Amino acid sequence: MTLDAFLKTAHVLGAIVFVGNVIVTGVWTAIFWRARHTHDFRRTARAIVITDWWFTVGGGALLTVSGITLALQRGLPLWGTPWIRQAIVALTLSTVLWVVVLVPAQRRMVQHTGGANDESLVRAYGRWSVWGWTATAPLVYAVWCMVAKPG
Repeated sequence: MTLDAFLKTAHVLGAIVFVGNVIVTGVWTAIFWRARHTHDFRRTARAIVITDWWFTVGGGALLTVSGITLALQRGLPLWGTPWIRQAIVALTLSTVLWVVVLVPAQRRMVQHTGGANDESLVRAYGRWSVWGWTATAPLVYAVWCMVAKPG
């Protein structure tokens, strides 16, 4: 396998793991949210944190390192190539939302000690869900940039 093929494979795999985990976590968490009266939702919140570290951070790191290396190997200027720049901006926006809004909401859900309808849990989950899906949109746009190469 050539270095180029290895990097492309790593980049696509990183995107699958990263974006796939973000989307799937949103779906399975919504399912567990509806069933929160029958189990301790903190377990779900802990699972979010664990899968974020393994798959979101791990996939994002693989995606970023392989993408930058691939672009540099091909002589593509990161900021001077419109579709790469747009994808980097989208990834950065999503990451900022994750760090500023989603991680604190996850912490509140993990630390929650009240009942299933406790206002603090409902607020934290609502914030996590709305901003989580909002942060997913730029990731989908970044994938589109990589495929369509606009500009």
